[in-house]
Amino acid sequence: MKQSTTVQVIALSLLTSLVLVGCGNTDSNSSSSNNLEDKNISTKKSSLHILPVMSDEDGNMNDAKATYTLTANTNVDVTIETPNGSWVTPMWRYNNSPLPLVIRAKRGDKMTLNFNNKLDADSTIHWHGFKVPAKEDGGPDFPVKPNEKRTYNFTLDQPASPLWFHPHPDMQTGKQVYMGLAGVFLIEDNISKELERTKQLPSGDRDVVLLVQDRRFSTEKDGVRELQYMNQNMDMDGMLGDVVLVNGSEFPNLNVSTVQYRFRLYNVSNAKNYDFAFDDGREFTVIATDGGLLKNPVKLDHIKLGAAQRVEIVVDFSKDSVGDSVKLISRAFADDDMGMGNMGMNMNSSRPNMDGRSPNGTAVDIMQFDVTKTMTDDITVYKTLSEKAEITKRLDPNLADNIGNERAFIMTMQMNSRAMIFVINGKAFDANRVDEFIDANSTEIWKITNNSVMTHPFHAHAIQYQILDRDGIPASGVDLGWKDTFLVKPNETVRVIGRFEPINQGDYMYHCHILEHEDAGMMGYFRVGNSGNVQIK
Repeated sequence: MKQSTTVQVIALSLLTSLVLVGCGNTDSNSSSSNNLEDKNISTKKSSLHILPVMSDEDGNMNDAKATYTLTANTNVDVTIETPNGSWVTPMWRYNNSPLPLVIRAKRGDKMTLNFNNKLDADSTIHWHGFKVPAKEDGGPDFPVKPNEKRTYNFTLDQPASPLWFHPHPDMQTGKQVYMGLAGVFLIEDNISKELERTKQLPSGDRDVVLLVQDRRFSTEKDGVRELQYMNQNMDMDGMLGDVVLVNGSEFPNLNVSTVQYRFRLYNVSNAKNYDFAFDDGREFTVIATDGGLLKNPVKLDHIKLGAAQRVEIVVDFSKDSVGDSVKLISRAFADDDMGMGNMGMNMNSSRPNMDGRSPNGTAVDIMQFDVTKTMTDDITVYKTLSEKAEITKRLDPNLADNIGNERAFIMTMQMNSRAMIFVINGKAFDANRVDEFIDANSTEIWKITNNSVMTHPFHAHAIQYQILDRDGIPASGVDLGWKDTFLVKPNETVRVIGRFEPINQGDYMYHCHILEHEDAGMMGYFRVGNSGNVQIK
C-alpha cells in the first residue's frame, strides 16, 4: 500500500473561514437486495422513507449465522424529495439501492459479509463500532482494489447497539461516504428483545432509523442536480452542505399516533454537528448511545451529536392531539465552527449560506412529525437495566494497566513549510507507521486533548469506550454510555477508558471523524498485541 500524501493545503481555507464568518455504471443487484421494500409513510411529497432491511441470504433468520453481499456501485440515480419538489442526483450506493441499507443481526451471529468493489478506486467496508479482529475491521491497510472482492468474517459478541458501516480507504474515505456509501447495522440481544417483549421499549413500526446527513448540490439541469464535493477552499475544514437529508429526503414528515416512538438517530454527515431538539421544547428520553443501552435512561430537551455519533431516543406523542405537528430541529450554536464561538460570533438561521456551505451552528429544520391517529400507549420505558447486564458495568480507572502513564492524544493545527495541517501528537498519518503499541487483553486510559480552534469528533476502532471525565469533571448523564466517537471541544481534555479483549488483535485506527481531516492526515495506527498488517518502515 502506498504511503499517504498527508500534507494538504488548507491554510487558505482556514483564513477564509475566519474572514467570512460574519458574511452574509451500474451493475445488477446482489442476491441480498432482492427482498428490499421501500415503504413511504405519509401522502406528502417529501415523506420519510423507511430504510430497507436486507434479507439474510441463507434464508433462515432464526439460526446463528447470516450472509449478506454489498456491492459498491457508482451512478445510481436517486430521487431527492423536498417539500418544494424533487430532482435526480447520481450517487454511489450499495447494491444499487436508492436508499441506504439496514442489516439487522443478533448477538452471537456468525457473519459472512461479501464485498464487491465496483468503484474505480480502492475501497473497504469499515464496521464502525464493532469489536472484531483488525483484519476484519475494514481499515485502509486492507484495501479492496477496483473490481475485486473480499469477504469479512466475524462473530458478533457485543451488546445490542446502533452501529453502521462505511468505506475507509486511504485518503478517499470522505469522498466515498459523501457520494453515498454508508449503511446501518443494528445488533439485538436478549436484553433488548426482552425490553421490547415486556413493553419497556417501542418496537415494530414504532422503532424508526433516522439517518441524517448534509449535502451540497449543483444547480438543476434537465431535472438533475449533481453532488458537489470539495469544490471550495473552505471544504478542507470539513465538507458542509446546505441541504439536510433524513433517510434521503429534505425535511420529510412522518405520520405518528399518540404513543411513544423509538428513533435511532444517526449523524452520518462528513463534518456537520447538530444540536437536536424539538421546536416546542419537549423533552425526550435517551436510551442508548453508540455502544448500546444506557443503564439509566436520561431525559433531555436537546442533544448535540458530532459526525459519526448515534443515540437512540424515545419520543412521547401521547399528550398531542390529532392535527398537531412538531418539528425535529437542530438549534443554533456557536462553539465549534473554527472557534468562532470563542470570538463572540452568534450563529443563527439568518446567516447566509456561502455557495451551498451552511456552517456548523446554523439552525435548521430537520423533519416534521404529524399526529394523525389516536391510540392508547402501552409503553413504560425502563428505569434501570438489570445489574446482570454487562453493559451496565463501569470500568474502574484504578485497575487500568497504564494507570499513572495515561496514553495521550493531542489534536492540533500546525504549520509546515507550505501550509497549515491537522495532526495528532504532532504527526500526520503515515501508512507505514504504527504510532501506539498496546498490550493484548489490557485496560487503558486515554487522554485526548484538543489544542485546535474547532471541535473534533474523536473516533477509535476496535472497542467501545467509556468517558471518565471532561476537564476533570466526572462523566454524567449521556456521557455514561459506551461510545466509539465523542466530541472534544477546543482546549478541552477528555479522558476515556477501554478494555481490549481477546478478539482485538492487530492494527486499528484512531482519528478525527471529520472525514476531510482524517483524509488529510489527522489519523494514526495503534497495534494491539505483538503483530499487525502494517509494514513498518
